[in-house]
Amino acid sequence: MISLKKLKQAEKGLFQQQQLISELNAIVRDIERCEKTMAALKTDLEAANAKFQGQRSTRDEVAYLSALLECAKRKLAWEKQLGSLQKRTPAVLEKMAALLNDPQNPPAEQTRAEILQALQKVQAAMARLQGINVE
Repeated sequence: MISLKKLKQAEKGLFQQQQLISELNAIVRDIERCEKTMAALKTDLEAANAKFQGQRSTRDEVAYLSALLECAKRKLAWEKQLGSLQKRTPAVLEKMAALLNDPQNPPAEQTRAEILQALQKVQAAMARLQGINVE
């Protein structure tokens, strides 16, 4: 017969595993948000450069510099998002390793598959993000 202590430990382990999957999916969403931000930023920079080509009046120069300033602010926010991701991700991966290697409460095969799928989503999102180049 299973003791109450082991049952509670199993519930706790299952909760932690589901929480890990949620955290990995949150990382994917954050990476996708960074990707969208950079794509929009790239489009805005190209539009500003195209709009203010050639001879410019002082008023046009001010408008151009204002557009560049807005892009710079958005890029700074993007860099802050990336910094947050870079701090969070190693902790989540350490937690994942601990949960996967837990001898007391190993995850079920379905849970392992969900974790693997979430990791693959993180990897794919990172690859797409690295492909974006904004200067």
